[in-house]
Amino acid sequence: MQSQVTRKYPVVKRGQRAEAPIQKTETGNAGLTDRAATLCPNGDHLEILKAFDLHWEYGPCCGITRMERWERAHRMGLRPPQNVRELLHHHQMDTKYQESLWQEYKL
Repeated sequence: MQSQVTRKYPVVKRGQRAEAPIQKTETGNAGLTDRAATLCPNGDHLEILKAFDLHWEYGPCCGITRMERWERAHRMGLRPPQNVRELLHHHQMDTKYQESLWQEYKL
């Protein structure tokens, strides 16, 4: 017998996500690979990184940088988004890109 929660929100197994269609753009993405540029067509890189911070499936993000979290998720076989890694490499020297959304809050 299914509970109300599982009837309303069906379980989705890993690996069944659909890939977003790739489109080429030129605006606001100088220096990024084609894949990272196409997944961020308007150049709003911080919004993609904030969304990565909010995905619980890659583990907690408090107390570590986004790159450390991405690498940990990758080592654990969780398949974090490659475009996030490319954005982080592109903005290596900028702390607002490297630190997680929750960095300003004390633990």
